[in-house]
Amino acid sequence: MQLHLIIPGLLWPSKALHNTAYDLNLPALSWLLGHGRLSWHAPQPVENFLCNTFGIDMDEAAGPPIAALRLLGEGVDPGTAIWLCADPVHLHIEQGRMSLSGETPPATTEEMHQIVAALAPYLAELGEFCSAANGERGHGYLRLKEMPQLITTPPSSSVVQSKLLAQGADAARWQRIGNELQMLLHTLPLNVQRECDGRPALNSLWFWGAGVLPPRGVRRYTRVCGNSPLLNGLARWSATSQEAVPLNPEALLESPTGNALLLLDSLQTAAHRLDALAWREALVALDHVWLQALRRTLLSGHFGSLRITAIGDEASLDIHLDRRDALKFWRRPKALSGLNYPQVSA
Repeated sequence: MQLHLIIPGLLWPSKALHNTAYDLNLPALSWLLGHGRLSWHAPQPVENFLCNTFGIDMDEAAGPPIAALRLLGEGVDPGTAIWLCADPVHLHIEQGRMSLSGETPPATTEEMHQIVAALAPYLAELGEFCSAANGERGHGYLRLKEMPQLITTPPSSSVVQSKLLAQGADAARWQRIGNELQMLLHTLPLNVQRECDGRPALNSLWFWGAGVLPPRGVRRYTRVCGNSPLLNGLARWSATSQEAVPLNPEALLESPTGNALLLLDSLQTAAHRLDALAWREALVALDHVWLQALRRTLLSGHFGSLRITAIGDEASLDIHLDRRDALKFWRRPKALSGLNYPQVSA
């Protein structure tokens, strides 16, 4: 079996990594870092990395067609239309400038229905505004009349990159529309109720990921495991067997053959929020459950090869191992807190 494990959020910001992780007991991760062959790469959003991994050809400026792929993963056929993610978010003022909150609970199904009903008429000049399926994930979509000239940022990397405004030839028009939508969202009853409940208001739409579903490419994996709508969409697009992350690692690791991809995103939300306590707790759990199981499976000779991709806002790291690496007993464990990020350019 060949396994590619992707862990977004594993690489905490370099300036805070040592103080955040130095006292954590991470025996499996330290063993994997010490026995593996490490290679550093430029940072990129996990959404872009997943599309690259599946062989999606991307416009270097506009980025991958996330909206069409994510929509497919939520059970809707995007056809040949141009789609754009239009997700309700909370923008707030911090230290004198606007930023995207990483702590906002997504819109509920009922809230998405209200948002779509209220905003669809104002977005009609651009296209049809809707939510996927029953709106349970709080995702909004625009079926566009024409492809915009926009360079956008995935919300997963926005806290660090702080690129709140889209760039490109059409940016001014979209900024004007966004400002109008913010005023309209402010008046909606759902936001009054959210504030009464102690939840941040949904005061803006985050536009990103425009494009058309590309022609199907070569299938690179025999099995995909993950709980991400985008990953679900990539699996469907590539006609790959897909399933949710199993609670028991052995359910995946004891499979006899195949080239599998596993996305474990339990660290991503805490890393996005820079919530050190939640990140530490999630990392210890990940080490105890999944990484310990990977170490045992490597030592048993079950893997042909293992690749772990750790994704952060400053760099990404590949850890390659096979049974020969596992048996090199003279290699010493390497602590996560002792990693030194190299200078890598995007």
